[in-house]
Amino acid sequence: MADETPSGIPTHRPLPSVGMPLLRDDVRSTRQKQLLVVVALLAIAGIAAAVVALVPGPPPEGEGGEVPAAAEGPAVPLAVGFSPPHDAGPLAIDAGPPAPPPEPLAIESTGVPGGTRTTHAFGRAVGFRPALTNAGLSGADADALTTALTGVMDFRRCRPEHQIVVERDADGSLVRFEYRASITQIYEAVRDGSRWLGRQVDVPVQRTRLARGGTVATSLGAALDGAGLGRAMVGTFVETFDGRIDFNTETRAGDAFRILLDEERIDGQFLGYGTVWAIEYRSQRRGVLRAFWFETRAAAGGRPAEGDFHDETGRAVHGGWLRTPLRYDHISSPFNPRRMHPVLRRVMPHNGIDYAAGTGTPVWAAADGVITFIGARGANGNLVALRHEGGYETFYAHLSRFAPGLSRGDTVTQRQVIGYVGSTGRSTGPHLHFGLKRHGGFVDPGRELNGPGRMLPAAQMGRFRAQLASLRRELDAIEIPEVAVREAPEAHPVAATEDVMD
Repeated sequence: MADETPSGIPTHRPLPSVGMPLLRDDVRSTRQKQLLVVVALLAIAGIAAAVVALVPGPPPEGEGGEVPAAAEGPAVPLAVGFSPPHDAGPLAIDAGPPAPPPEPLAIESTGVPGGTRTTHAFGRAVGFRPALTNAGLSGADADALTTALTGVMDFRRCRPEHQIVVERDADGSLVRFEYRASITQIYEAVRDGSRWLGRQVDVPVQRTRLARGGTVATSLGAALDGAGLGRAMVGTFVETFDGRIDFNTETRAGDAFRILLDEERIDGQFLGYGTVWAIEYRSQRRGVLRAFWFETRAAAGGRPAEGDFHDETGRAVHGGWLRTPLRYDHISSPFNPRRMHPVLRRVMPHNGIDYAAGTGTPVWAAADGVITFIGARGANGNLVALRHEGGYETFYAHLSRFAPGLSRGDTVTQRQVIGYVGSTGRSTGPHLHFGLKRHGGFVDPGRELNGPGRMLPAAQMGRFRAQLASLRRELDAIEIPEVAVREAPEAHPVAATEDVMD
């Protein structure tokens, strides 16, 4: 079968180099086909007679059987990337009009006569400016907005689900731009004369103090769910009282809890829970455990506030580490050097603790440290490794994704979000594997990260005692409803998750 060029013209010899002239028979064959196509198209238009008059005879031959240069016209290359000669219009491939921009998510009136507001998804654009032009903005407007928002927002953190809002007046001119990264993270640019000004929008969050209490019947998670708080709040209790009670083995039916916390809403829409101000767990095994939140340093200059839970004497309940680097539902697999692997069915050390939690749950750095690895790592899936002072290293495996903007060598602070719970790698369900090394060897994080906390400085004790008295009154006023409980000790469910860290 004859080979074909990209245009579909058959060749019966190897492809010549670019610039080599066609042989005489190829030239004649090519031109005849072009003229046939032209004749057919003109006949349809009703001017076939004129076409016949224009058809030339066979091209003249020169010496040696070659086509004279004047009759041949420009040489037509047959190599890859072939383009037909200019007079071969009917044979040219028409790529069609450019693809239209993506349809907007919403179109609405701005309240100004003739004004419109359109909302587009950021989508799969390769950058901020391309996303703006995809949304129908001109190149000049896209450049102006990029300049106005430089230094205001981090363009590297744009994601497909983010939204671009464009407002135009009755003449179609751009008058306002908005970028919505989340319900609380919104940036805008407005025209100020001949220039654009960018800023982050201050979104008002309504906070309501909630006071809840309950009694454990089947599990702490179910009790919190029954109090209208959701099972994810279990992590707050575990994180706060780790080292004083093992919620995986010491929780009993008939235990009770109280909690004071802020509920956050925006325009009536539930956003989540904010600060937990006071927390109490009444354990039949460990007695009454209480902790009170105290802000040790106020927010300033874009820096977030800092604080921790303290007991009633003013001592922090945490040492220098977060024993649990996330809020989770339950421990699905503890540290166990002799664990029978649930998938491989052989004894294989489980060098860490598995915390079952929903996909997307934020994961924090357990202490200040430096990122030594961030990326995919075999059966561990998406992994972050941190190096800390004192010969410690921590590992966070099976993440669904990493916090934006992080890379190897970066310094992170305690409780900084470094990733989000997932089930990447060899895993049968969403969870975080949290591993801890000391001087190169794996140790049990539950036992190792259990140092005493520090006392508040004397200069802060007066403010702490005043806040403590108020929170204690609110906590004592919470009624604990009685519920039917089982006589047998509570057994926490174990999620179908496993880990391969070694």
